[in-house]
Amino acid sequence: MKRYFPNEFTKQEKRWKNKKKDSESKKIRLFSYIYLNHFCSRIERNGKGRIIPYKNAVIDLEKGSQIRIEDENICIGVNKLKKSKTETYVRLRENAVWDAKKGCEISYGSTIEILKNAELESKYFTMNNFSTLVSAKKIILGEDVMIARNAVVFDSDFHVIEYDENQAEYSETVSIGDHVWIGANAIILKGVIVGNGSIIAANTVVTKNVEQGVMVGNEKKLCVLKENVRWRRA
Repeated sequence: MKRYFPNEFTKQEKRWKNKKKDSESKKIRLFSYIYLNHFCSRIERNGKGRIIPYKNAVIDLEKGSQIRIEDENICIGVNKLKKSKTETYVRLRENAVWDAKKGCEISYGSTIEILKNAELESKYFTMNNFSTLVSAKKIILGEDVMIARNAVVFDSDFHVIEYDENQAEYSETVSIGDHVWIGANAIILKGVIVGNGSIIAANTVVTKNVEQGVMVGNEKKLCVLKENVRWRRA
């Protein structure tokens, strides 16, 4: 892991360090930017990429967690309204790993949480306002994934579900292919594989695999999925 110290700052960073503010520096949390990219041992930089924490970005990295960055920036809290106090959260629990093979843009109000010993593997993706991604095991995001407002991606039930003397698998890997559009208010649940180029329509709940190059949506119909269901807190 290469760590960058003050004499290795870029020209732009030196201007910020000397309080020569520009339009970009007014948008970011400068102290957090310098700490995360030059001194934080839980950030592994294997290229020119940096973490860009915009105003009201909250980044919580617990013991043993790690973000791996290559040549593109991870931008957290972009497109924030000037007077908005809405926060953007990135939280890695103990021993969690985010392997960012390419950069991303996370709009204000969104949340990424990687739970204990879990993993997020991503190429370039965007998250619009108030979308949520929580990994309890592993989530894979392909190249050019677009996650719309209020969309949710979970790879776990987070609670134990029992039926007919059986117990459902607690967490299963979610894999989103390249160039996938996840529409507003859509929900992708554990174990789902979404093929390349597909579109998840707004308000769709996805519980089964999606083929490559299709648009999927839910019919306006409520049906019983399983009978004799019980649940309990984990």
